This record gives sequence, C-alpha cells and structure tokens, in this order.
Amino acid sequence: MPMPVFAQGDGADGADATHVSDIVVTARRKEEVLQDVPLSISAFSGEQLSQRGIRTVEELRQISAGVNISGQKRDEANFYIRGQGPGVVQAGQRNFTSVATYFAEVPALISGPGSLFDLQSVQVLKGPQGTLFGRNTTGGAVLFEPAGPTDRFEGEAALTYGNLDLMQFTGMINLPLGESVALRVAADVAQRDGYTRNVLTGQKLDGREYQAVRATLLVRPSSRFENRTIFDGRLQDNSGSSAMLRQIEPGAMLGAIPTPAALAPLLGLPAGSSVTIPLRAGGTVPVGCLQANLAGCPTGQFGSAVAAFQTAYNGGNFADPAAGGFALLATTAQLRDMLEDQRALGSRATQIPMMLRMKRQSWGVTNKTLFELSDAITLKNIIAFRSARSADVQDYDGAPFRSIETYPANEWSAGQNQFTEEFQVQGRIGDRLNYIVGYYHEFSKPGFTPVQGSYSLGSTATRILINRDVSDALFAHAEHDFAEKWQLSGGFRYTWDKRRAALSIYDQAGNCSQRDPANPGTTGAPIFTCPITYDARFSAPTYDATLQYQPVDDVLIYAAYRHGYKSGGFNLPSPLPEYQKFDQETVDDFEIGLKADWNVGFPVRTNIALFLDKYRDIQIQTPVAVSGVGITSLVRNAGKATNKGVELEVSARPAEGLMLSGFLSYLDSQCDVTLDRTACRDGVQTAFQPKWKYGLSGRYEMPIGPGAQALAVSADYSWQSKANTNDLDAPISTYPSYGLLNGRLEWNGIADSSFDLALFMTNITNRRYIAGGYPLTSQIGFESVFYGEPRTYGASLKFRWAK
Repeated sequence: MPMPVFAQGDGADGADATHVSDIVVTARRKEEVLQDVPLSISAFSGEQLSQRGIRTVEELRQISAGVNISGQKRDEANFYIRGQGPGVVQAGQRNFTSVATYFAEVPALISGPGSLFDLQSVQVLKGPQGTLFGRNTTGGAVLFEPAGPTDRFEGEAALTYGNLDLMQFTGMINLPLGESVALRVAADVAQRDGYTRNVLTGQKLDGREYQAVRATLLVRPSSRFENRTIFDGRLQDNSGSSAMLRQIEPGAMLGAIPTPAALAPLLGLPAGSSVTIPLRAGGTVPVGCLQANLAGCPTGQFGSAVAAFQTAYNGGNFADPAAGGFALLATTAQLRDMLEDQRALGSRATQIPMMLRMKRQSWGVTNKTLFELSDAITLKNIIAFRSARSADVQDYDGAPFRSIETYPANEWSAGQNQFTEEFQVQGRIGDRLNYIVGYYHEFSKPGFTPVQGSYSLGSTATRILINRDVSDALFAHAEHDFAEKWQLSGGFRYTWDKRRAALSIYDQAGNCSQRDPANPGTTGAPIFTCPITYDARFSAPTYDATLQYQPVDDVLIYAAYRHGYKSGGFNLPSPLPEYQKFDQETVDDFEIGLKADWNVGFPVRTNIALFLDKYRDIQIQTPVAVSGVGITSLVRNAGKATNKGVELEVSARPAEGLMLSGFLSYLDSQCDVTLDRTACRDGVQTAFQPKWKYGLSGRYEMPIGPGAQALAVSADYSWQSKANTNDLDAPISTYPSYGLLNGRLEWNGIADSSFDLALFMTNITNRRYIAGGYPLTSQIGFESVFYGEPRTYGASLKFRWAK
C-alpha cells in the first residue's frame, strides 16, 4: 500500500475537452476516484468551490442533490440529508445529530463562514454511516478535507471587497523544509456590515466578522512512515442573527391559572369551589392585571385583580380565545398591531428591544500517523482534541417586547471539549481482498461550567448545563473482488455509548427553581433539586453490504443495504417519569445506483441513486401537555418513518472550455404514524425537507493571450420547493419555494502575470427567502424567521506564486 510523497493538487485530473474531471474522495477511508465508489456522494474540490463563489457552509445546499441546511439562527449550519437532520437539542446534553460533519477525518462542528478556505475537497456522503467513520449517523456525513502540504514553495493571497463594506483576506503559503518536511499555513479574515436594521436599537444585524487560521506540518522521514499534524482555529464575533415576527396565534395555550376559592361566589360558582382559567399568548385581560393596576385593566368594586378574574372567567366560556382567559404576552389587539408593524417594515428590518451578539471560538489539533509495515499492511492512527465555546445574546421571537431570549451569564455560556482516538489496520490479502479493522473512542464534556441566562415569558433564570459522553466502537470493513468485474463489500461495527447529563436552574435570587419530578413531596409543595442528573447506556450493531458490477470501464452499477444506529438521550428534567429517557433510533437503508461516463459526441457523466430508508423508534421533539406545567417540549420515539427518493447528478463538457452540470433530487419523507401537534404525521412531509430540488450551472473559459491568461464566465441557478415547518397547526405552516441565481466573471493570469481578477454577484434577482427560524406558533403564540442574504456583489484580486 504505497503512500504518496506529498499530496498534490485538489483532486482533479486536469480534464480537457474529451473528459469530465474526476475528484479523489475518501468515503471508504482511502483515496479513490469518485466514480469508483459504490455510494451516492456529492463531491467538490477546493478549486470548484472557489470557481462557484461558495463562501459559507450554508451555500452548499445550492449545489448538492438531496441536501438541505437550516437552523434557528444564522451561521448555524444544520445539515439535512435524505430527510434526516440535526436531531433533537435538549437542555443539559450534547446533541447527537443524524448527519455528522468531519474535519480532517475527525468529528467536528462545522458551520458559518471561515470554514471553506484552502480545502482539498468537500464530500457529502448520503445514507447511514458508521462502519467506516468515527461516529454513528442515520442520515449521512459531510467530510471537509483541508489541503495538505506539497513539495513546492508556493502560495497565494487574495483581497476581496464588496457591498455592505465586505472586506476579506485569504492567503496560503506552502514551505518545503527539506526533503522530508513541509509546512502549509492558511488564513481567512473577513468583516461585513449587517443588512438587517433594528429600528429600536439602531443595530445592524446579520453582520460578519471572523478570523480563521490553519497550519499543517507534514513529516515523512522514510518511504514507509508519514506524520501529519493539523492545527485550526476560528474566532467569530458579530452582531448576531435577526428574527422577524412572521405570524401570531393569540389562542396558543401556555398554561393555566386556578381561581382562588374565595372568588367562587363572585364568579357564580358553588362556594369554596375553584376552576382553571386558560393562560394564552393573547387575550383581552393581561395576566399582569393580577399584580398591578395597569392601564387597560378591568376595574370593579372589589379591585382590579378580582375584576380581571371575573372578565377572564366570563361564565366559563373558554372555547373561544377571544371570549375568556388571560393573556401572557400581550392582548390580542397588541399582538396583531406588532405583526402589522413588522410586515410594514419588510424583511430587512426588525424591532427587537435589545442589542444582540454572536461570539464563537473553536480550535483543534489533529495528528495522523501512517506506518507501512509491509506492502500489504498499513497502520493508521488519528488522535485529536477539539474545543468550542459560544456566548450568544439571542432573541427568538422578533417582537418589540421581551418574550424568549438567552444571554451569557459568564464569559461563555456553552461549549464542548472533545477527545477522539481512532486506530486502523488497513491491508490486503492477495490481489482480491482489501480490509480495514479498527477501534474508535470519543470522550466529550464542556471543559468548564457553562452558565446561561434566559428570559422566558416573564421568568428570568440561570441554567447550568453539564454533560459527559463516552463512545467506544470496534469496526471492520472488507472489499472482495470475487469475480471479474464484480465486487462484494461490507462492514460491521458495534458501538457502546455511555451518557450523563445534569441540569440546574436558579431564579434571579440564586435559589434553585427546578422542580424534581421524581420527588413530588408529601405536603403538596413542590420539591426543588439542583442539579438533576440522568445516566444511561446505549449499544447496538451497525452493518452494511454492497454488491457492485462494472460491465465496462466507465460504468458502475451497485446495490447496497445499510443498518444504522443513533444513540438515545434524556429529557432533562422530565416533567413526567415516563418521558425521562428516549431510546436509540435505527434505520434500514436500501440503495441502488448507476455511475456512468458516456460519449455522445462529447463527454457526459450521469450518476443516479434511488433509496428507501425505513426508520424505527425515530426521535421526534413533540409538545406534551403536563398538568400544572402547561405545554412543554419533549423528545419521544415516534415509531416508524419512511424516506424514499431519487438523486441525479449530470456533468457534460460539450466543447473545449465549456463545462455544464446540474442535479435533481426528489424526497418523500414522512412518519408512518401520527403524533398530535407535530409535523410527524402519516402522509405529511417531514419538517424543513423540500420534496424537489434542482440546480443548473455552467462555466466557459477562453484563452485570450499567451501563457495561462484566460477569461471565464460562470453562472448557477438552484431551486427548491416549499417545505413544511415543524408546526402544522399554525395558520402558515410552510416555508415558500425559492430559486437563487449567482454569477461570476474572471480574468485569470492578467497580462500573462500571476494576478487573477474576479467580479461576482450572488442572489442576482434579490430574491427574498426564509433560511430558518423558530416556528412554534401553536405552542408559544408566535413564529419568527430570518431571511437569506440579499443581493451581494464585489471584486476579488488574487496573487499566486510558485517555484
């Protein structure tokens, strides 16, 4: 298993007019040409990403079949692949996503700008992963591979300026330090004004400011030994993510208020009796009327508080939200006025009554060692430590009053330290059998005491969230060429997960305010406990098998079966004992595919995959009505779900210098059961998953002088159909469809020099589209969204050198 002296280039084969370019991928933990891998993969080299102007992780949804990216705030890249997404996020525990992201073969949180510079490739692997990758996933994996050192002294530096005062520098230098050592250093620094105006504070939201750096040291003292150490770090500090009030539901039930028994005669009830009056988002009587004589409160001979109860009770007519009940957020009239004000402001202004901030810090050290014991056996070890911190000030509703918001109580409010160790033995037996066997270990905890402040519907609290996760796995994979043109491959893995989560909630005075559901007390008074700690263990096998047939050199046909697993977790604290833990999730995935290169007078490549995924015990976040608490969000195992669809990618080179490509994907993703008040309903598309997506792109490059001087023009258009939100009971329960058009003009090798100039424009038609948000209208009375970037444009000047 010989190893290259140094990594070369970006994985492309230097395609000409008679070929469609190949890209080298590592989907099976070794370098292979994409067309030789029996798996549905969308892959892009670093050069391709640059030529298409892809600057943020979120923009990958515009060029990848079957991939969507959404979140509750900007720069929060939650990947969805084939109907599976980021999983569930519960207080006090780390989220186990259905789609894992990897940096340099190590699980890592990849989101926002400052992640896509100086890359060798980005690879989107679709379907369950685990028998070859560090972490189990049921939806897929996204691999970010940094460019490695080469054996040449070379570098580049680029300056970009654009509208919204965008200023960006990216640079790379590669330094050979003798025959066996090389160092590569790269950086990306940018800042840009926000494009959403807060009319209350004057702050420009949705800005961009970050600094990212990466250094890779490659040491290869002999032809059989290679050691690669990668350091990467990023600091992001900007004005935070906007939130626009999109719709309201004044009748949303947020709780209930029992009437004092002494009021029974005044309400027309039997003496000494009591009833429960609904507490809604909106209504005619603000709940504040019970504590103060506010303007607009009802009055009576017994005082405003008694009059408020009388008006809210209204003879017990609670069926009509406008007829009875208390309003927690504001009166219905006030809520409707706020919504109309936001609609008048449009999609580039908001009215949040506070200054927002998004501060993130992350860094990691990865060491990879390859040792070739013989021509048939290679040892590989990957050890890594990663650390992430965040301190966000975030408003979730977009309303001009305080409703739901979070803020750091200390310097950092959330974070995670992660240590991973993976050891592999890669080898072959004879000429027909290749194998990998290995062990994976992951340990994760915050590394400090994360303290987060929150304000929720009139209540201020401080939360301390602690987790401790340990995952161990043994895995094996083999590929056997059992006959000419035929190969059978497969793998097995067994995973053991140990999880612990602890949560403490304190009120403004520092007193524990967390009810202990396991200890209700004997006198009727609630028992408060800090912290509440849950422990659990999960384990399961995962396995896969793939049969492939290559009738001719340029055609690959395959059929695959994969069984995937995702760990369970906790509802912390659970208001009911039966909801304390949710179980692990499994999937059986079936896929058939065809990868082919054709010659129809010019080269054409078509890759198509059809898949069917059957999920069991799928994890769904659902609202649950709890007596004395109200509506609370809990995770439950929802029985079964079925995802099926097709993905097609096409590339063609009809003439020298002209490259055309496109994709089309269809996804039918739905639960096989119905859970009330959720998007998990039989026959209904899963939340945030458009059924249809397609994209078209073209690039034409024309030499205009001696040497490498050339002009290039490129454009791409992507479209996706409407998508459901996670609240089908809301008046508006979908995000609209949208399409985006981008363009780029390049003058490379200006006057046969080492300078390149590029002009670019994104969202040329200035399309307004929803990129994510907080859609919980029927549960908390509002929905907020944030919109994608407006039209942006600018110019970039790059200088390259090499010896």
